[in-house]
Amino acid sequence: MNLTWLRGYDFRPTTHHRFLATQSTLIEKMISITNQDEFDKIPLIHAWVHGWVLTRNKPPPQIQSYGYTIDLGQPDHLIRHVVEDYDRQNLYSLTTSLIRSGTWLKVCADTEQVALGLSGVWIVQPPEYLMAMQLKEAEIEINTDFQLSIETTDAVTIAMLMDKDGQLAARGCVAQINGYAMFDQIVTEPRHQRKGLGRVIMATLSNLSVAQTSTTGVLVATEDGLALYEKLGWALVSPMTAAVLA
Repeated sequence: MNLTWLRGYDFRPTTHHRFLATQSTLIEKMISITNQDEFDKIPLIHAWVHGWVLTRNKPPPQIQSYGYTIDLGQPDHLIRHVVEDYDRQNLYSLTTSLIRSGTWLKVCADTEQVALGLSGVWIVQPPEYLMAMQLKEAEIEINTDFQLSIETTDAVTIAMLMDKDGQLAARGCVAQINGYAMFDQIVTEPRHQRKGLGRVIMATLSNLSVAQTSTTGVLVATEDGLALYEKLGWALVSPMTAAVLA
């Protein structure tokens, strides 16, 4: 079987390139981290916020006493307040001052805690999870039914898998932030789920990040994504809860 390994490919920052490969299946070797105490939540939140604005093409975050604000600029997503440390009274004081519909919160706490600290009519979203991982190079093989493309512009890399019909099968992106790699928008199309494509995307982005000297991965997972990331060795650092002012 003729295999081409992504391991030796030269991924350098501030370049724009596209790499195509057609191979067989995935061999995952992503490092396993089981102790969430190895990670400090505050720098992870810093990396996640600063990476998120890069992958979503938003203005730089503004530092606040409780964390950060991000100007989202849309009617149903006006601004996001990211709260690093949960304190019920402080959260209540903050939400008392927020009156515009379409204002969002992202709080490092579980949904029950956040609900107790809200003032006003807020719609609490499904649970999310701040996760982290010490990055190591992964060996990857890709099924011949799919083609991998990679595009890097400045600090952000997008990886995509296309099927034989040229349709998107899976995608994801990563932003490099001072030694941290913020993974975002990891999506597998429904017709291609349970084929290991999400693992290919994650391993590809992990290798890119290691090549760019990032050592720690960070992401915010949904309930559906939590199990996949745990299997890949990611550690749960903190529950996170989003809410929007109705």
